[in-house]
Amino acid sequence: MTIAYCVNDAIKKNVDDIRQAINSGSNKHKAYDKLAYIVDTFGPRMWAQPSMALAVDYLYNQIQNWDSTKNGLVEVKLEKLDEISTWVRGSEQLILKSPRKRPQKLGMIGLGLIVPGNIKDGEVVVVRNWSELDEKGKANKLQGKIVCYNVPWTSYSNLKLYRQQGLDRASAYGAIAVLLRSVASFSIYSPHTGNVRQSGTVPKIPGAAITVEDAEMLQRMQDRGQKITVDLELNSEMKPSESHNIIAEIKGSKYPNQIILMGGHFDSWDTGSQTGAMDDGAGTLVTLEALKVVADLGIRPLRTLRWIAWSGEEMGLPNNGNQHYAKYHGDEDHVVALENDLGQKTAIGFGFSGKLQTSRMVRQLIMNYIPDLSVVNENDGSGVDTKPLGDKGVPLMRNIYKDPNDDYYFKYHHSAGDTMNILNPDEMDSNVFAISSMMYIIADNPERLPK
Repeated sequence: MTIAYCVNDAIKKNVDDIRQAINSGSNKHKAYDKLAYIVDTFGPRMWAQPSMALAVDYLYNQIQNWDSTKNGLVEVKLEKLDEISTWVRGSEQLILKSPRKRPQKLGMIGLGLIVPGNIKDGEVVVVRNWSELDEKGKANKLQGKIVCYNVPWTSYSNLKLYRQQGLDRASAYGAIAVLLRSVASFSIYSPHTGNVRQSGTVPKIPGAAITVEDAEMLQRMQDRGQKITVDLELNSEMKPSESHNIIAEIKGSKYPNQIILMGGHFDSWDTGSQTGAMDDGAGTLVTLEALKVVADLGIRPLRTLRWIAWSGEEMGLPNNGNQHYAKYHGDEDHVVALENDLGQKTAIGFGFSGKLQTSRMVRQLIMNYIPDLSVVNENDGSGVDTKPLGDKGVPLMRNIYKDPNDDYYFKYHHSAGDTMNILNPDEMDSNVFAISSMMYIIADNPERLPK
């Protein structure tokens, strides 16, 4: 039996102390309270725009003022990204004209990174899937039309392709714009935005997300043979800007060059007054509190415990936070990297991506110290911001909860419904404990995880 499989009494005591500090001590509900202040004070945090810059400065200054930072246990820094441009939303509206007897404004929001467009009396053609798009496109029924994708919810991984690829595929058949049924598991008339990917091999066209309810309405209109026309106005521009990642860490006492990384992305969309509370302000503040619990207890593990607030995940543009981190830190010795970006329901365990022998050791460490978090989903640890490290062979992890299809998360994802009201302080604390204890155990275990 190797050292890795033996229970270490000092680690066990520290895990117990971490649990107590979160459940009933000074760290109880702190992740929720700190997030609520940021959400209420700064609002949505669109990448490299003023509200995000103010929130970044605030969070950085808060970490600087921790007692553990002042006494030298925690080190914090801002890392400015290389030259970037960001997408800025302008005025937008969608007016349904026909078959309505009087024009009516519909709920919508422009998709991220789209080109501007101003269309009057555009005729809408609704399709339910790629097959219908191809069938109508080959029959020349989409030339000069606005394509509406009305694709029912199955899973995010399937439906996001309509947002990311739908504009190019419609443009290839001569369409002049796209309306996308929101990629959401449930709706109360709230459009869900997200970025698009336009290749440039076909004309770039504008696109907007509409509500599930209106997509179904347009489908009914078309099915009964009614002609659908709309006015669509979408204004936006790309602007040079700047942004920063925030990095805070406790240097390892014996192996400072071996890094255990955890974090979330601090940018958000701008759909509503609090958008970015769950996605991914909660992930960012939960992982930050996971670091702070360890620091407040005065623990310096054998390996470096590092936290990051990535910048620019939502737009995914060149030189964003994960690309910057991979460029300047990717060759460092990362033992594991955890991303928290799929909600904060009650934690039950972890997703893991990496070698089988590494997974086996993670499972054993969990059974030794935190058996109440014993669910480990194989090949399920990757995230958007950790993927560049995974491509370099770094084992990846994420926290998971009881919702295999993530339906709860995607009810609110990228919508005005992403508010503090959908978050629960106790559920957030369950994730603070899961991440803090797991990352600490890996950082302080005498034997490192296999590469």
